[in-house]
Amino acid sequence: MKSTLLFLRVAILSISIGIILGAFGAHALKDVFGNYELDIWNKGIFYQITNSLGIILIVLLVESKLLKKSKLAMSLLTIGIIFFSGSLYTIALSKVFLEPNHWIKIITIPITPIGGSLIIAGWILTFFNINNNQKK
Repeated sequence: MKSTLLFLRVAILSISIGIILGAFGAHALKDVFGNYELDIWNKGIFYQITNSLGIILIVLLVESKLLKKSKLAMSLLTIGIIFFSGSLYTIALSKVFLEPNHWIKIITIPITPIGGSLIIAGWILTFFNINNNQKK
């Protein structure tokens, strides 16, 4: 119960941060970003918000006993969101504000697939946490 409340809070905070970043991108960065950077930025927002909504869904399913405890799955999703979306934001910003071979650009690019893999692993683990012993 305690960990599900933590993940619920984190997911709600993540959604609000995603909305803030979306507004920031649409208004403050629209004249700075090209189409490519804006597309990367928006992908980060999309995956951040949709997977955060997914964490809220997992919390509800755990509380309703349709899913077994899913602390590991929610942890993987949370870290995956941070790595995946965070790296997309960094890539978009670095394309505009940093030199081509800046070290941030070099280390950020491999973080994106790691984050995506963590998100996928979180959802696969959630699939295996479905409670098949649910009484009807």
